[in-house]
Amino acid sequence: MAFTPSPPSRVRLTITVTPEVHETFTRMAQAGSMSVSRAMGDWLQDTLDAATHVATMLERARSTPRLVAQEMHAYALGLADETVSTLQVMRDREAQTRAAGGASAAPGLGSPPPGNTGGKVPQKEKKSRTYEKSSVQRVGKNK
Repeated sequence: MAFTPSPPSRVRLTITVTPEVHETFTRMAQAGSMSVSRAMGDWLQDTLDAATHVATMLERARSTPRLVAQEMHAYALGLADETVSTLQVMRDREAQTRAAGGASAAPGLGSPPPGNTGGKVPQKEKKSRTYEKSSVQRVGKNK
């Protein structure tokens, strides 16, 4: 009977990264009480779906570049359409708010938010108070 080793559950790699990448993962490792290697490995595991998608797209781009270019173009057009429709919804809501007599949602227009008075609260008249030296008590100093 021959010994057949099982495939490793983890593969150790040696990679080259920029100092900024190393610093960021060192901070993550310290914050998570783990090694830098573990922080990088966990990050890569968490983003495996995205990496798989990119790898598939790159493979397809190599074999059928025209098809992938068409798909990316369609994606960009769809994104532009969604942006236009989102902006239209926002414009419609703003118009409804204005028609109802409310403040505009656009920055710089209308009244400030309730928590931001910006010094626009009417000032009360200040009463002038005059104290005699003998009546003023100083806190923390015994004389």
